[in-house]
Amino acid sequence: MSMSQEPSPTPQPASAGISSASILVVDDDPTTCTFCARALSVSGYTVSSATEVDDALAILRGPQPVDLLLADIQMPGLSGLELAQIAREGDPAIAIIIMTGHATLDAVHQTARRGVADFLIKPFELDELRTAVDQALHKRQLLQERVRLRAIEKILLSSQAINVILDLDQLCRVIIDRACDHVPCDAAFLVLSGTADQIGQVIATPDGAELLPAGESAARDAGRASGPLTHAGERLARIGDRAISTGVTVPLRAQGQAVGALILCSEQPDLLAPSTQDTLALLANQAGTALRNAQLYGELQVAYHSLRELDRLKSEFLAIASHELRSPLSIVLGYTKMVRDRGDGEQREFSQRALDSAEQIKAIVDTMVRLRHADLNQLTLSPEPWPIAALIRQAVERLTPTADLKRQQVELLISDESLTLPVDREKVLLVLGNLIDNAIKFSAEGAVIQVGLASWHHERILAAAGAAVPNVTIRGLGALSESRWAVMRVVDPGVGISREQQPQIFDRFYQIAGSLTRSHGGPGLGLALVADLATLQGGIVWVESAEGKGSIFSFALPYLQSA
Repeated sequence: MSMSQEPSPTPQPASAGISSASILVVDDDPTTCTFCARALSVSGYTVSSATEVDDALAILRGPQPVDLLLADIQMPGLSGLELAQIAREGDPAIAIIIMTGHATLDAVHQTARRGVADFLIKPFELDELRTAVDQALHKRQLLQERVRLRAIEKILLSSQAINVILDLDQLCRVIIDRACDHVPCDAAFLVLSGTADQIGQVIATPDGAELLPAGESAARDAGRASGPLTHAGERLARIGDRAISTGVTVPLRAQGQAVGALILCSEQPDLLAPSTQDTLALLANQAGTALRNAQLYGELQVAYHSLRELDRLKSEFLAIASHELRSPLSIVLGYTKMVRDRGDGEQREFSQRALDSAEQIKAIVDTMVRLRHADLNQLTLSPEPWPIAALIRQAVERLTPTADLKRQQVELLISDESLTLPVDREKVLLVLGNLIDNAIKFSAEGAVIQVGLASWHHERILAAAGAAVPNVTIRGLGALSESRWAVMRVVDPGVGISREQQPQIFDRFYQIAGSLTRSHGGPGLGLALVADLATLQGGIVWVESAEGKGSIFSFALPYLQSA
C-alpha cells in the first residue's frame, strides 16, 4: 500500500512491550502527516503530528516523553537531521526514522552519524512503515535496557562505596557525591530526619548552597512519600544570588522507617525525567540502609565509650577501696585479736564475732586486690605438681565450718585420686573456695552439696555445655584442643539462676536476684575472680542452672595425658 492510500481498516498491533509507545510525526506535507498518524494510531501507538518545526520542538520539549521521531529530511527552516540532533540531545535513547524522497549515499552517512535508526524512501508502503517503526522501537528498548544496566552497575559500585562507611558525616558526603555523579545537578542536599516540626541535619553541595523554606517543606513531605517527588515553581534552594525552583526529593528509608531525604535541584528539565527518578530511587534504597547502619554504629560507639568509662570507674573504685581499706582493716584485726586473746566469757565471744566479720571484709578486700592485679596483668602463676583431689579436700575443709552453721553436708565424689597437674595451688584453692562458698550461701539449711573430680575428653565438655543451652553459660572456652581435662564440679540444690541472668553472672559487681538481701550478701566479685583465675591457668569455667532447681558450676583444667 502506498502512502497515498488510506490505511487498512484491520489493525496490525505493535509488538508486545512497545504498543504504548509515543510517536511524533513531523512533515511539512499535511497529507504525509495524516497518513502516518492514522496508520500508526491503528496499530495501537500514541501519535502526535506537526507540520511546523516550532510545533515539533514544543512537543519534544513538553512534559510527555516521545519514544520515536518520524521526520522528513527536508523542511523549511530546519532539516529533519537537525531536528533529530536536537531530539537526541534531549533524550539520548529516542528512536529516530528519517523520511526522504532521495536516498543519497551522503544522506545515509548523515543519518548514521546522527544515530538515526532507519530511513524510509517516499513513497513507502504501510507495511514498510510499520516494520521500520517496530524495529526502531525495539532498538530503543535495547538501548534503554543497556543504559539501565549501566546505571544499575554504577549504583552497585556506589552501594559498595557507601556500605563500608560507618562515619555518619563522611557517609552523607559520599551519598551526595554519588547522587550528583548519577544525576548531574546544580545543588544537592541530604537532610536527616528530625522532629515533627523541624528537619534534622542538612548536608549540602556545593558548600555555598542553601536550602530554602520550600525545600525544607519538601524534605518533610518526602518522609511521608513512598517514592520520588518532583517540584517545580517554588524556590527550593539558593546558590549565591541564584534561586532554583526545580527539583526532586527522594525519601531515604531503612526497614520501613524514614531516616532522611535526598534533594537534587537543577534548572535542567532532565532532572524530572522518569529514568532519573528511577535511578535516584535505586540509590536511595542503598543509602537509607547505609545511613541507618552508620547511625546505629554511632550509637554503639557512644554506648561502648560509656561502658569503657564505667569499667574505668569500677577499676578506680577497686584500686582506691582496696588501698584505703587495707591499712585500717589491719589495725582492726590486730586489736580485735588482742582483745579476744586477753578476754574471757562474753568478751571473748563478742571479740570473736567482730574478728569473724573483719575477716570477711578482709576476704572481700583481697578479692578486690586480685581483680585489680588481673586488670593490670600483674597476676602471675607459680605452678607446681599437686594432686587435684588433695586441693579439693583442702578447699572443702576450709569451708566446712561455714557449712556446719547451716547444718549442710559436703560430699566428695572423686573418681581419680592420682590425678596430678602442675597448677598454682593458691589460685586453684581460690576458685574452688569461691564456688563452694556460693553453693553454701545459696542453698537452704540441711542441704547436701557435692564436690566432684573427673577426667573428661574435651568433646564431653562441649556436649555437657551444649546440652543445657540456653540454660548454660561458658566462660573462657579458649582452645578446647587438649585431649583430656580435669573437671571439678560443685553441685548445689539451691535457688538456681534464671536463663536471663546467666550471661552476666561472671561479670564484676553482678548480683543475681535476691542477693542484695541480708541472707545472700557479697559484692558480686567472687565469680568474676573465678573466671579470671580459670582463664589465667588455661582453664574454663561454666554453669548449668535452672531457676529453682539448683546449679552445677564446673571448673576444668587441661592436661596432656592421652589416657
